[in-house]
Order: sequence, then structure tokens, then C-alpha cells
Amino acid sequence: MRKIFHYFEYIFLVTTGLLLRRLSYNSASGTGAFFGRILYSFDKKHRKIAYENLLPSFPEKGAAELEEIIEKVYENMGRGFAEFLYLPKLSGEKLKKLIKVRGEEHLKAALGKGRGVIALVSHFGNWELMGARYTEYGSSTVIAFPQSNALTDKVITKYRTKAGLRIIFTGNAVKEIFRALKNKGMVGFLADQDAHREGVFVNFFGRPASTNRGPAVIALKTKAPIIMSFMVREKDNTFTLYFEPELKLVETGDFEADVKKNTENWSAVLERYVRQYPEQWFWVHRRWKTKIND
Repeated sequence: MRKIFHYFEYIFLVTTGLLLRRLSYNSASGTGAFFGRILYSFDKKHRKIAYENLLPSFPEKGAAELEEIIEKVYENMGRGFAEFLYLPKLSGEKLKKLIKVRGEEHLKAALGKGRGVIALVSHFGNWELMGARYTEYGSSTVIAFPQSNALTDKVITKYRTKAGLRIIFTGNAVKEIFRALKNKGMVGFLADQDAHREGVFVNFFGRPASTNRGPAVIALKTKAPIIMSFMVREKDNTFTLYFEPELKLVETGDFEADVKKNTENWSAVLERYVRQYPEQWFWVHRRWKTKIND
């Protein structure tokens, strides 16, 4: 039964992509937004998760305002899905017109140190298009979780690699990360989801959140600079890609304390952007699922 489901999932993905790429980019994105709103109407489970995440994060907002944010989250997710499937049709020139860049001097300065760059990104705006835009600045490696459906995984990986990204999968990632940094490339980490018991607990929206310790560990071991970037969706459905200044690496000699402090520092930057654009982050994930006392 699972094989049959995976096959139909694969057919849906490929067919949807073919149909969307027959439209203009704006029409494809708008179609994604439409189906995102439909999903919002039916997906009570993840709407509940989003509400439970948002309520203590924005205690000053009322229920109606939080629901409005959640609806926009679904709209953004729908757009992002459609835009990703449209990616094979987007040339480098089209991506440059679609995505304005601010603060690229920070990324270039970090690359100029010759140690590679740890690029910290998040499920914010449209992270897939952001990855494609990154390739303009040099060799870009992205750490990805393999999909449970091998058929759809091949399609997703194909779209990413055609955009110029090099994909490495969790499980075999450590050696490849160090190799990419040694070769002065950029390594992208999507590190904003619950990291289970393997993570380090840091403050995020006023409560402890298990967070991926990998970026801080690798930065401390390699001295590669950490650059955070955010792809903000604008009202006209274009994007602005913001590169933040390099995060100053905290090194006191206490390795575990330094891992925690550096993770806290980048989590604070993420929180600042999410507070400003709450509708563009992935609230439907159980970010605070793992508890300190579990």
C-alpha cells in the first residue's frame, strides 16, 4: 500500500510541476496561494499546532489576529511549494530580477577569509529559491533530509541540483561539510526545527527550544564564519534576500558553553526576523516539542 501511495505522490508532484510551468510565474505562485488557503480550511491538526506555537510567542495578539497569521502562513507555504516546482523554468537572470539582495558585502567579506562559510538559513519566506540565489556567490552545498518517498526525493534533488546546489544527506554529512568548507565553499544549514534530545536548549520566544548544535560545533572547530540570511517575501510577491553581518564567534575555552552561547546568538537573530514577519515562518512544526526534563 505504501508503494502505491508513494507512486501516486510522485505522479502528483511531477504532473503539478508540469502544469504550473505552463503558467506565468505570478500565476503559478497565485495558484499555490489558492491551494494553501484551501489546505488551511481542512488541516485542523497543523492549524492547532501553529496556534499553540503562536499564542505564547505573541501574547499581546488576540485570537483573530493569530488566526490571520496562520492563514497567511498557509498561503506562503502554498506559494513556496508552487514556486519550487516552477524553479526549473527560472533562469539565473530571472532569479536576479525576482530576488533583490541586501547586505551581500557581509557574505563576500566572510568568503574572503578563505575558510568557507556556514550559511544559516531557516524555513522562512521561500528557502528553496534562496538556495538557488546563493549559487551566484560560489560553491553551495546544502544539507538535506532524504524524503521517505524515494521517487519524490529524486525529483526534489534534481530540481535543487539543476539550480546549482550540491546536496548532501544527513547521515553522511560530516566529512562532506568539512571538505566543502576546506574548499572555501558555502554550506547551508536549515537549523530552525526541533532537534530532539541531540540538540542544545536555548531561549527562543521566551521558552527553551531544543536547537541544532551542529552549526556552532562546526564553526568552533573550523573557524568558518557564520552568515545568516533571510528571504523576505514582499507585497508584490518579489523577494529581498538579506545577508546579516557575520556572527561573532564566542570562544571562552569551555566548548559546551560556547556551543550554547553561539547557538543562542543566532537563534536571537532568527527570532528578530520571525517577530517582524511572523506569517513567513513555518509555525506548523512542533518547534518546542522536546522538553528539557524529557
